[in-house]
Amino acid sequence: MAPGPEPLAGNTMQRVDEAERDTAARLALRLLVDTYARLVDRRDTDAVAQLFTEDGRLVAHFYTGPDGAPNVRTGRGEITAALVAGLERYLGTTHVVGGQVLDVDGDRASGETVCLAYHVYERHDERRLLVMAVRYQDDFVCEAGTWRFAERQLRLDWRDDHPMAER
Repeated sequence: MAPGPEPLAGNTMQRVDEAERDTAARLALRLLVDTYARLVDRRDTDAVAQLFTEDGRLVAHFYTGPDGAPNVRTGRGEITAALVAGLERYLGTTHVVGGQVLDVDGDRASGETVCLAYHVYERHDERRLLVMAVRYQDDFVCEAGTWRFAERQLRLDWRDDHPMAER
């Protein structure tokens, strides 16, 4: 009697397919956070807002309201307006995206990404550099094959603000 097919062959192929989908999702999510940083630095706020779902939320924990609650912007219009207002005081920004840890579950994912955000501005005719260590806590959703932010929470780990050295 000829040997039959390996009993685990079907399961192995299923696991390979799942691993490929998981890897593709992780690559797409890394590209999403890197694209967010690039577009913020280019001040393309409309394009940044398009990275969110239609009802996506941007939650800033380091610019709180009078009651200590975080500022929450919901929907692309509010997100765009918040980014325009937040960036207008800076001459330029550079976001350097660091590590990212993700939990992917089908078409939904959550994760945390760290970033050093450099902000150049002027105060009292002096050019200054504000560096912030930002921790993004994200919820993602894949809509029609495109990963987007469902919610992006910004938390500040530390900041350093000092006069900028000459170039």
